[in-house]
Amino acid sequence: MPRITNWRRESRSPTLAYRNTETGARAVLHRAPDSYRYKWRGAILIDGYPVWSRGYETKDATSFRDELRKRPAPDLNCPECPNDDVRVGEKAADGAKVQRWYDCPDCGYEAPSRIVYGAER
Repeated sequence: MPRITNWRRESRSPTLAYRNTETGARAVLHRAPDSYRYKWRGAILIDGYPVWSRGYETKDATSFRDELRKRPAPDLNCPECPNDDVRVGEKAADGAKVQRWYDCPDCGYEAPSRIVYGAER
């Protein structure tokens, strides 16, 4: 199996965590809460903002590593303008839940993440 370009493993158990050596992005395969459809959740986070996520029935590390191979340097850019200096923040979504947002200071574009998190501790 070929090495994963630009990703260094930080932990293996109970969650599988990687850190990107170029961009500082974080990739995590972790056990999802019981209310989720899939038992395991894989995500790539840039400054806490999820740019990719997928659910797995089992702790399928091979498929997760294949996704990391496809994304050697994930980056968070504005889709409206050539600015790559976007700000990441959070807003209340529903009660105690938190949803991540990012916005572009140049053109004013803002977008929510599709993932809504429970209260962070």
